[in-house]
Amino acid sequence: MGRNAGDNSDFEAVERQVEEALQRQPHLYMRLLQNSLTVAESLRDNYFRNTAKFVAALKWRMRPAESNPIMACSAADGVNWPELQGEVVTFIDGGVGQVQISSQVPLLLRVGSYNVRTGERRLTERENFGYYPIILGDLQGGSKERKDFIDIVRITAELLGGLSALNRTPDLRVLMFHGPLVYLVGSYAGHTPFTEADIDLFLQQYAPNAEQGKQLKEDFLREAAVEVYPKMTGRSDEWAQRRLFEPLSWMAFLYRRLIAEARSRKPVVLIAGVVERGNLRQFCEQVLLERVFRGLRQKHQQSGKGQINYFNKMYGRTDLTSPRLLLDRLGYTDTLLLAMLLRPGQASEPWDVAKYAGLREGNVTLPGESDAGRVDFSPLRSGEFGFPAVRACYVHVSETTEPIRVETFASLGLSQIHECCCRAYRYARLLPGYGFPVGLDIVDKYAKVPDWMTRAYAKLIRLHLGVSLQSGEIGDVEMRKILVQAIYMTNRDWLYRPEAR
Repeated sequence: MGRNAGDNSDFEAVERQVEEALQRQPHLYMRLLQNSLTVAESLRDNYFRNTAKFVAALKWRMRPAESNPIMACSAADGVNWPELQGEVVTFIDGGVGQVQISSQVPLLLRVGSYNVRTGERRLTERENFGYYPIILGDLQGGSKERKDFIDIVRITAELLGGLSALNRTPDLRVLMFHGPLVYLVGSYAGHTPFTEADIDLFLQQYAPNAEQGKQLKEDFLREAAVEVYPKMTGRSDEWAQRRLFEPLSWMAFLYRRLIAEARSRKPVVLIAGVVERGNLRQFCEQVLLERVFRGLRQKHQQSGKGQINYFNKMYGRTDLTSPRLLLDRLGYTDTLLLAMLLRPGQASEPWDVAKYAGLREGNVTLPGESDAGRVDFSPLRSGEFGFPAVRACYVHVSETTEPIRVETFASLGLSQIHECCCRAYRYARLLPGYGFPVGLDIVDKYAKVPDWMTRAYAKLIRLHLGVSLQSGEIGDVEMRKILVQAIYMTNRDWLYRPEAR
């Protein structure tokens, strides 16, 4: 990959360093071992050795002395805690619980928020928790027969939780979500629209007051009637007249409202989603390896010496002719390769993540109807009334973990990605063995609806049902109150979970 003869000894030294580093990191060694068992038999021989040679070649092309490095890295550890003193940060995550009652499984969802002021020593002033519970059985819209029904409800609830945090916290500096900032929403197309009653159930938990909730609904319906629904359906604003809230259109609107609210603050609020253990490979395919193959093709054209067969010769194949084929055959992912390329404290260069390619035509059934109609979701891919563009990069926290992915909104400015990466790194260094922002770890436990809790409330619900049946009275309102208790309890119920035996 572009070495001169005099560089061979230096390259061999880099290769040895890569092999030694891999042997010091058992989690990466195990990942490579697992890969070697799943790749084609012809690739298994020297899989570890060839991977080390491949990574060494990439690191060689990343040297500062390289005139055209294949990846630019930045320092995620460049911001220290004194510079973050006094910042207000809110972490958001959603948890789902199930209570088994006979053959029915009511789904319970609660979004938790953890608000903290960094550096504050007084506990009462330092942190606050918030709960936003929802009983999914109360919702009329959405296609409940689909497995991803819970996903669209959770994503919507988390977005409203983020908006609520912005509205309730005038001095908020950072808003951080557990998981992708925007999901690959194409797979969620085709759900039955939410009704206005559904949206009211959401908003009564998240909107600071009824007037703001009403204004949010009206703003969406006005925009959808003029710009969104006619493009999607090819008809008039019938959906808006019926006050229907198509889930993806409603999500896109909430994302744009979140961005607008963040941009209205001075300084602009930093908004990020942080992903652990992701299986994405977009960065390697579209950025890193695309540059490698482009360079190989150029050398092949200039010299005619077969440089394009570099990877085929290395791995003893004939079909490793593109980034996608290389990743398909060898099982590499972004986190696996970047864990071997980045040093702790480094961040990869950012790239624009392809999130919306799956938004195409699909069938939608309206509430109360049996026939499905054809809907074009492609207008939501981008533009003034579509989903926002997302920029991401990887941050390597420690040698014992794989890099985390940090996603930001591109429209909030170029500085967002770097500032969010620096904060995600600092928060994650508080859990060096885990390598994930500590606030997200706390809110994840806080929002989770654990099995021990739902089992206990299942017994309570059965008891209530038994007493009601004996007396001839079954109160639906009382039942729902008990279900809400099952996901509400107290602010730190996860601290009181039963001890493991």
